Amino acid sequence: MIMCNFIGIKQVGNKQMKTKPIEELLSKEPNKDLSLILDKLSDTVDEIVNFGTQILSWDVKVKRGGKDKNVPSVFLRNSIELGDSISILIRKSSIDPSKILIRSLMENTIYARYMIEKNEDERAHSFLVCRANKDIRFYKQFIEAERISKNFVSKIKKQEPDFELNNHCNPTKIKTVIKAKQELLKEPIYRDINIEYHRTCNKNKKRNNNPNWYSLFNGPENFEELCRYLEYTIIYEFQYRNYSENVHISNVMKGFVAAGDNKADILQIRDFKDSKAVFYNVVNILLDLYREFINKRLPEKKNEFSNWCVNFEKLFEQTDLETKFRYIE
Repeated sequence: MIMCNFIGIKQVGNKQMKTKPIEELLSKEPNKDLSLILDKLSDTVDEIVNFGTQILSWDVKVKRGGKDKNVPSVFLRNSIELGDSISILIRKSSIDPSKILIRSLMENTIYARYMIEKNEDERAHSFLVCRANKDIRFYKQFIEAERISKNFVSKIKKQEPDFELNNHCNPTKIKTVIKAKQELLKEPIYRDINIEYHRTCNKNKKRNNNPNWYSLFNGPENFEELCRYLEYTIIYEFQYRNYSENVHISNVMKGFVAAGDNKADILQIRDFKDSKAVFYNVVNILLDLYREFINKRLPEKKNEFSNWCVNFEKLFEQTDLETKFRYIE
């Protein structure tokens, strides 16, 4: 195992190391025509991201009575950040890594849509209660007196026989965190939700200690069912499943292509082949979320959103026209 401690930048002979990549494998400077295409795609995604910040700003400024009214805002913010990250990757032609973020973006927007569809307070509190319970279970692993800790430590000791739990954590501080979260769950607005959480855990013969927040109150049991409920089955089957291969690395062999009998070549890193598909998906996913967010949370902003959409449609059509290319394998 190589251990590296980086404090600032260590110089070798007063010069920073600058290893050049193999150009055929990793081109840091794509040709001008490709750069123009990628820049146009990225600029158009940026416009959606930028307008999303307007929606987020409008949303957090609305004075809504009660606690935890801005939980949906967190999902919107995360979606905007993911869109911004995808834009950066498109501009640099890092298309395959952007597919991982597309999948996360799909999950995030579908969670947001389910939360604001109806019973928003109940669903927002379900999210917070599930998160608190999962945190408590996680932190209890570091308290030796807890039953869950024994299993946790035994698994580590199989690889590290000299492992001592208290050398790696502060039990006093962890107990304080656990107690704070337990007290939170006793608050009146969370008490009934917490009862429902434990009912959901014990609903089936095989106890589920990790139910999804959207499964409470007899909601969808898994993400596939959630997509079916929101009428996103086509997106789930044809897009989400496809992008899941990038997350789970099940399509790792796509980095090689046949080059004759018993031969293979490595595809260039930063391959731009699917840049338009990623572009279309991020545009559609964010627009769909924005539309629902405006309808459910900011109906007074419908005119501003409609006016922006008219102009964006023109930008999108122009970008689509100007970024046509033919990929030759």
